[in-house]
Amino acid sequence: MVKPRKGKSVEALIDLEESREAEYIESSVSFARTVPDIEEIMMGRSLIFRKYESGMVKLTNFTPSEVVNIYRMCLLRIIKENTKRGKKPSLTFLDHVFCYLYALKSGQTMASLSVNIGESESTLHSAIRRIRPIVTESLNSNTFIDRPAPNPLSIGLICDCSTFQVYRPSGFYDESKKMFDVKNNIYGIKVLFFVNINVWGKVKCVFLSNPNVGSSHDFLILKNLGINNEIKEYLVKTKEDREREDMDKYEDMDIEGKFGRDYDSFCVLGDSAYICSQEIQNKIGYRILAVPKYKSKDEDVANRGKYLASRRVHVEQFFGRLVGAWNTFRHVYRFEHKHFQMDIENAVNLTNILTDYNGLGDEDSFEYKNWLETRYGMVDERKKNKLISNKKWRNRKKKRLNDSQDNIQDFLNNSLDDEEIINESKLLCSSLNY
Repeated sequence: MVKPRKGKSVEALIDLEESREAEYIESSVSFARTVPDIEEIMMGRSLIFRKYESGMVKLTNFTPSEVVNIYRMCLLRIIKENTKRGKKPSLTFLDHVFCYLYALKSGQTMASLSVNIGESESTLHSAIRRIRPIVTESLNSNTFIDRPAPNPLSIGLICDCSTFQVYRPSGFYDESKKMFDVKNNIYGIKVLFFVNINVWGKVKCVFLSNPNVGSSHDFLILKNLGINNEIKEYLVKTKEDREREDMDKYEDMDIEGKFGRDYDSFCVLGDSAYICSQEIQNKIGYRILAVPKYKSKDEDVANRGKYLASRRVHVEQFFGRLVGAWNTFRHVYRFEHKHFQMDIENAVNLTNILTDYNGLGDEDSFEYKNWLETRYGMVDERKKNKLISNKKWRNRKKKRLNDSQDNIQDFLNNSLDDEEIINESKLLCSSLNY
């Protein structure tokens, strides 16, 4: 008979998650989905999965049936993993998937995960280390990229960078300072996201850059990508793309004398940080449409800038859903940096799945703004504390200097002349019988 594993109850674990992320649960998207029956065969030995089945949505963002579907996506690679020699894992791979999803959702350390789930740290560490590359390969291979939705300016992708906080790297300062993001005043890893609005009206992240140090400029990351053949092929228009574009609605935006449908490919929309010359666009291999940095007095140019800025809202909504659903990237990233690329890819692919169930909305924009305000608030608080400490240090230093000057002045005022020194010496010698 298999003994039940120790660990916190479902209610206690849910209460813990609600207390840690109460604001997100109240303002985020509600996952109103039913829980169908799960095959007993697949759940038979998955004790952790069965234990927390009733609170699965709050612990992993997915219903039990959806977690099983993610497990099925990984099944071929799991079978390949099981054919290796050696001792079999103590946990089932369905429990592996649950533990990894819960780790991404909670953003806790291995020690906290071990206490909450009731397994040893080494067991959880091995399970997450084993399932992480399997989930990455499976989700990447099962991702289908839809065509971009038609629009008058032929915007195919919306790009933007986001910095995720990490602990200060150990080692020499010259090496660690490369990770420092001056804008956000944190040590972080910066990633460039390419988000699209497909023909079904869903917003998804379809391309992702490799992780970069926090000090990298947004446009430099895009430029270093060079000619990305996948992005370039994705932006090429088909005959249907040209026919579907509605150009009568935004005729006032034709300020360059050329509509979007006159180009052979879609463009990439970015903020003012991505303003660049035509020569650089030729080197990259696709057009870049940037939001103007300053508001123009020309009404046509101003209207076009407003339209471009409104289209960029979708990438901010995606960021809001990403950091709202996965606390691993909302707070300080607690795993080793070598796992960051796989974790961010998995989080993005899982967020794309969540957008299929419930599309992005204003609550995601609020979540993103709240995340930035919290970060900037912490930055302002650190700056304020630093100014206070510097002011106290200056006051203490000024007091020490004033005290030193007073002591020197007292010594000069009370100093003896030469005759007094001689008389004092004689008295001292006579007292010592010299």
